[in-house]
Amino acid sequence: MGSFKFLLAALLLAGVLYGCNKDEVKNVPANAPTEQNTTQQVNENATELTEFNFLEFSLDVDYSATESYEIEFENKKSGIEAKLKDDRNNEKLQGDEAYTKLEPLFKQLTFDSTTPNDKVIEQVISVFGIADDFQSIEVEVEFADGTEKEFKQIK
Repeated sequence: MGSFKFLLAALLLAGVLYGCNKDEVKNVPANAPTEQNTTQQVNENATELTEFNFLEFSLDVDYSATESYEIEFENKKSGIEAKLKDDRNNEKLQGDEAYTKLEPLFKQLTFDSTTPNDKVIEQVISVFGIADDFQSIEVEVEFADGTEKEFKQIK
C-alpha cells in the first residue's frame, strides 16, 4: 500500500512540474523527430535520418567563474524543450525563441555516437562559435538510437 501512495504522489508531482514548464516549444515543426517516431524510423529504416540525429543535447561552456554558454534541448514524447543562456551576450532564450535560434545550428551537427571526442568538440566549437578562451566544454548527447555519450575538454 505504501508503494501505491508513493507512485500516486510521484505522478501528481510530475503533472504539476510539467504544467509549470516554460521551456516547452509550442510551434513544433511537423517533421521534427520525437522519441517515439524517431525510434520507429530507426527500427523501420536504419539508414533514414531524422531532422537531428539526437533526442537530447546539452552544452556547457565555462569561460570563467561568472561567464558561461549553456544549451539544453530535449525532444521527448511530451514535446520539445529548448533553453539557451549566453552570459557574454547577455542572452537568455527558452521555448520557441531558443528553438528558432538553435535549429539551424543543430542541423549542422553531423557527429554520431562513434565519432571521437576531439572531433565532436571541434565540431561543436565551430558550429556554435565558441571563443577560444574557454576553460572547459562539456557536451552530453542522447542519440536517436538511444546511445548516451558525454564529450569533454578542459584547457
